[in-house]
Amino acid sequence: MRIRCSRVLITGGGSGIGKAVARRFLADGLKVTLLGRHQEKLDAARTELNNENVFTLQGDVSKVKEIPGYLEAAANMMGGLDGLVNNAGILLPSERGWEPWDITEQEWDQMIGINLKGAFFFMRDAVDFMLASGVKRGNVLNISSNASCMDITGPYGVSKFSLLKLTRALAKRFAPSGIIINGIAPGATATPIIRHYCRDENAPYARHAIGRFIKPGEIAELAAYLMSDFGEIICGHTVVADGGDQSAIL
Repeated sequence: MRIRCSRVLITGGGSGIGKAVARRFLADGLKVTLLGRHQEKLDAARTELNNENVFTLQGDVSKVKEIPGYLEAAANMMGGLDGLVNNAGILLPSERGWEPWDITEQEWDQMIGINLKGAFFFMRDAVDFMLASGVKRGNVLNISSNASCMDITGPYGVSKFSLLKLTRALAKRFAPSGIIINGIAPGATATPIIRHYCRDENAPYARHAIGRFIKPGEIAELAAYLMSDFGEIICGHTVVADGGDQSAIL
C-alpha cells in the first residue's frame, strides 16, 4: 500500500491525531510539516518524532489570510506540497453540545473559526496551491468527528457536520484533476482534547460498542489507507470510525 503523496502539511500536528498521523507517514518515508498555534508543543512533537523529515510551522488556521503563506512556507521546507491533513480543531471546556443556552457568541465564533472556517479555507487554498504547482496526484484528508452523526445543537457538531458536506462537494469537483479528498469522523479518541474524561487510553468506555477508547494510532492507520493508492476509490466520503458509538444516529 503506497501513500499517494509525499510532502504533507498537518494542521493541529503538535499532539493527538495529528502527531500520530505524522508518525505513520514518517515511517513510510514521507516529509511532514506540523502546523500549530503553540511553538513549544510543536518543538516537543518534533523531538519525540525524532526524524529529519519532520518540520514545524507556527500558525493559526482561523487567520485565513495567512493560509497561502503557510502553504508556501511548508512547501519551501519540504521541497514541495502534495498533501494536507486538515486536523486542527478545538472543543471548548464549556461546550457541552446539547444545550444551546450554554453557548456564548464568543465560543461559537471561536469554534466555527477553527473547526470549519479554517478547515474550508485551508482545503480550498491547498488545492489551488497544488494545482498551480503542477501536482498531478494530491490528497486532502479532513478530520471531522462522529459528533456530526449526533443530534448536537452546538457549534462543535455544526462545524463537523458541515465539514462532511464540504468534503463531499469539493472531492467531486477536484478528483478529475488528481486531488482526492476524504475525511475521517473519529469517535472518542484518547487525545488531549478529551482529557477531561479520558485520562487513560486503556480504560473501558461503555458508550463505544467495542468497550474502549480509540487510539490515535488507529486513526493514523486509516488515514494512511485513505491517502493511499487503494484509498483512491473512496472519494468524497467521511469514514465514521467510532467503535460503534451508541450515541451516533447515522
